[in-house]
Amino acid sequence: MQKLYSDTKKLDASCRVAYGLSEEIMMENAAMALESVVRNPTPISKDRRQPLKVLILCGGGNNGADGYTLARRLRFDYDVNVIQFFEPKSDLCRVQAERADKCGVRFVKREDLSFYDLRYADIIVDCVFGSGFHDNLDDKTAETLGDMNSCSCLKIACDVPTGLRADGTVALGAFIADVTVTMGALKYALFSDYAKDYIGEIKIGELGVNKRLYENSGNSSTAIGYVLDESDLDLPHRKKNNVNKGSFGHVAVICGEKTGAACLAGRAALRFGAGLVSLVCKDNQKKEFYSFPELMCDVKIPENINSLVVGMGLGRDGSAQKYFDWLCENPNVKCVIDADAFYCDGINEFLSKREKDVVLTPHPKEFQVLLKKCGFGDYTVEECRIKRIEFAEKFCRKFPYKALILKGATPMICYFDGHKYQMFVNPLGEPCLAKGGSGDVLSGMTVALLAQNYNPLEAATNASLAHALASHKIACDYAMIPLDLINALAEL
Repeated sequence: MQKLYSDTKKLDASCRVAYGLSEEIMMENAAMALESVVRNPTPISKDRRQPLKVLILCGGGNNGADGYTLARRLRFDYDVNVIQFFEPKSDLCRVQAERADKCGVRFVKREDLSFYDLRYADIIVDCVFGSGFHDNLDDKTAETLGDMNSCSCLKIACDVPTGLRADGTVALGAFIADVTVTMGALKYALFSDYAKDYIGEIKIGELGVNKRLYENSGNSSTAIGYVLDESDLDLPHRKKNNVNKGSFGHVAVICGEKTGAACLAGRAALRFGAGLVSLVCKDNQKKEFYSFPELMCDVKIPENINSLVVGMGLGRDGSAQKYFDWLCENPNVKCVIDADAFYCDGINEFLSKREKDVVLTPHPKEFQVLLKKCGFGDYTVEECRIKRIEFAEKFCRKFPYKALILKGATPMICYFDGHKYQMFVNPLGEPCLAKGGSGDVLSGMTVALLAQNYNPLEAATNASLAHALASHKIACDYAMIPLDLINALAEL
């Protein structure tokens, strides 16, 4: 996993002090990081007999200065053209523009940009606005970037794509990158749900020292969380031979109005290592599960379970309350709370009384309901998405020892152990997961890990990671059904 920051300006400053690096040296290294991507482009030039035509979009600040520095470094090896969105304003931008001009780089005012420049561009590098952008794009900038976005060439963003705000929201007309070279360390803005269609592949550009030295130059507490990698996955492989089905836990899945949701969760739990899975349903529902003989059925919660999942397909009639009461009376049974259970009026009291071993898996609408039910305020779904870092931490600090999986295009996992708050983002999921039933599968996977003695944070992070990586096994992005996802777990 890698550290995640809301802003790296303080790290830039502390790096200069700690290692004696000037701002110009760091800028030269930023340009070098961009250059390495330009020199190894995908796709390659349409005509290898001619230099690649590179358009570098420059703003007036230090992000623009990175662009002028890059232009100077590429001069003569490439057909380099700087598109000036704004006149150089910062001291370094003026200096780097002067140097590029002395090297013979062609400057083009934004308003003079020709069809020829766009038609024959092989690579476009966006150096207009960097991290820390908070505003809207003016109409002319948005229009010009729209023209750039329509070009069929490689698009590279410096630090963050222009128009991606610091809070992760996206301004109208933002640059759409194939590759984002973010400088120094990873920024949260790149991992919001909104950013997913704008950032492309993320590469970290080192600024004169190794990334670890860069991050250690300042106070490590400035990191707000971590980005999960594939290597962080800890699958529930069998490590002993003298075992039986009881060695791997017994999961109870509560059935409600929509029994298919519980069935998906149950099958996912069994596929992800649980030794036994029982569907708790009404007597007249049993016949609906005859085609799934691997799942046991019972009209009451079995006595020997060690984990339980409730909420998917349950209905919003308040029936979750009796299961909340049961879980408070049976604190040794770990649990996953999902879907309709968040609409129960008693959830605030349940989370206050139940001390530990709880994982909650809301999507944005359910998180909105959960915040309201738990007394945090009546927010819109959009506010819950934009401020999810803030709201998640407040929620976890009020309810310690409960792991929270905030579902979305880039899920976020949060946990507070009474002393330390932790936050992780998982950027690895594919869009095929946007299908009814995917969340039920995730809940089943999470409760299976709880049954196998993972703690709530371990269960949440590993289930989310495995869920995302299983999506990579799906051949067709639109044709997946939840059973495909469940079966893909065996291929991890």
